[in-house]
Amino acid sequence: MFIVQISAFLILLLVLAWKCRIQLVEAIPVGCSLLIFLLYVLSFFRALSFSDVISCIVAAVTFLLFFKLPKEKRREVLGFVKEELLRPAALTAFFMTLAVTLCVSGKVVSWWDDYNFWATDAKSLFYLDGFAGKYMNAAAEFGDYPPGTQMLKWWFLHFSPGEFKEGLMFAGYYFMNLAFLFPMLKIIKKRNILQMAAGAAILWLFPAVAETFWCNGCCADLTMAVVYGAFLTAVADSKGHSRRFYYGRQALFLMVLVLCKNTGFIWAAFGLLFDYGYHLLTCRKEYRSRDVKAEGLNGKWSDRRALFAVTLMPVVSLASWLSFCLFNRRVAKLTGTAVKMAAGEMHIPAYQEEMVNAFVNAFVNWPLHKWKTIAVDLSPLSLYLLLLVFVFMLYKFKIFNRRKACYVGGFLAVSGAVFYSINLLSHLTIFAVETQYLQPFGMASSIERYGAPFTIGGLYLLAFYAMKGRRPAVGALICMAFILLTTDYKSAYQGLTGYKEAADAELVRRGELVDGQAQEFLKKIGAGGNESIGRVLYLRDQSDVSWVRNTYIGFEAAPVSVMYGNVDADVVKEQDIINAIKEAHAGFLYVDQLAGEKKEAFDALTGGEEFEYGRLYQVVEQAEGQICLTGVYEDR
Repeated sequence: MFIVQISAFLILLLVLAWKCRIQLVEAIPVGCSLLIFLLYVLSFFRALSFSDVISCIVAAVTFLLFFKLPKEKRREVLGFVKEELLRPAALTAFFMTLAVTLCVSGKVVSWWDDYNFWATDAKSLFYLDGFAGKYMNAAAEFGDYPPGTQMLKWWFLHFSPGEFKEGLMFAGYYFMNLAFLFPMLKIIKKRNILQMAAGAAILWLFPAVAETFWCNGCCADLTMAVVYGAFLTAVADSKGHSRRFYYGRQALFLMVLVLCKNTGFIWAAFGLLFDYGYHLLTCRKEYRSRDVKAEGLNGKWSDRRALFAVTLMPVVSLASWLSFCLFNRRVAKLTGTAVKMAAGEMHIPAYQEEMVNAFVNAFVNWPLHKWKTIAVDLSPLSLYLLLLVFVFMLYKFKIFNRRKACYVGGFLAVSGAVFYSINLLSHLTIFAVETQYLQPFGMASSIERYGAPFTIGGLYLLAFYAMKGRRPAVGALICMAFILLTTDYKSAYQGLTGYKEAADAELVRRGELVDGQAQEFLKKIGAGGNESIGRVLYLRDQSDVSWVRNTYIGFEAAPVSVMYGNVDADVVKEQDIINAIKEAHAGFLYVDQLAGEKKEAFDALTGGEEFEYGRLYQVVEQAEGQICLTGVYEDR
């Protein structure tokens, strides 16, 4: 079915390009946004695979409608399709997608945050065909993390429906990031192999100027960055587009942005402020010159209504997800920490001064990424200032007039200052207990990752202006020179093909951490199946504490949701076990062999039967808060 899925998606892109009079590479991020929302809606109904049916319908209807067209119209459509598919920008995007997919086919999960959520949740989506139910989400401690980036991971994983292939998950992640960057390939005008290859290489290297976590893992920070940058560019790119496309694209991008990560709403707010200011300060002349009667719209008031819709749609998008989380009791531990902090119930360690010093040192002195560049290692502060210098250069080269230069420069200066202040505040509060940030290197890595929407988004916007000026080729060459001098080549190489040796080592590490007892547990709970039994509480001896191993087991267990605990058989009480089960909201209990000799507390919950270690028990609720454990006899 993957051929039908890809064909239907390509049809969608061609229809968007035809209807909106845009190039195919400009249609790709819009088409991806629509695909994300289709899959997002299907996920609520555990019907992601129904997209196969939708793809077949799209292909069949398109085929029928095409042959119903008059002969001359069919010839016109075929000419348009041929022209768009053979544009150098489109060919570069297609071959780049294929090359990246093949290069990362052997990539495996290795990054800590991927094990915690991004990969575990994608694996659960793959097996369950949608979102897990109440108290059933595999990454239990990250329940309210939005699923926007997960949708295209699932789409690529679905190309191999019978087996979860980690390489396809990474291919989907990289494609989503590249999709929002592909419009920059418009600068390529000739079908020249060297020019197209250079364009693809520069596009891949571009994010590594300021953010390199994306090269190893599949978290959402870079995705937020490119979507945010695409939105800023969509605001600035008003000429030659209908008003419906102009505002509709903005709304779609913001709706995706808030579903990328919990902090997406911050960047959506910054984006809306840029949008409001852009219209207030740069669009007044357009109201006088625009033939609003010909458009059948009401000029200024129509724009205001459209801006209101652009503001409202991401609110609706985010509200739909938060409502689902509220109904299904999905909450992240960081959300709980933030709530405790707001209520004054959180103890904040007394080393705020050291944290501030680490932040200032990293912000001013430390490079954005650990590997050396061939020329310039930019610190967060130097890149912040460099963005403002670029605005001044655009003004000097008459790409910006004075008003636009002041506005864009002021927006970047203020939004950057506000974000970095928020970033510092988060390290003093929510991340205060994470002592790795007391070291400048750890802090610089944090600034690099969480600041990606500002740095990459700002660079994206300025690159758009540079390549849209009077001499776009000159602007493109300047952008290329900046990327080549400041990017992290080693990380970009590691993400694409240099990961292979590390992948083998990671698989060995998995085998060591997921030991024999864990393997038996995974077998009993039916890990890696198309259904989930629900949530399982997995208890080990108190001498066997390993939160690292637990995280690895959680990934292997998906789509089954697992909570963990450690007990001392000699001192644990019946009520302690009941409390642990209730706090975990577990429907099943599994206990490894414990070191203690006593087992009375567990025996008391089995209704007279002897409790067996290494056996899966179902939790049956009884009157007055009591529970009974019923053994599951067959191996799942």
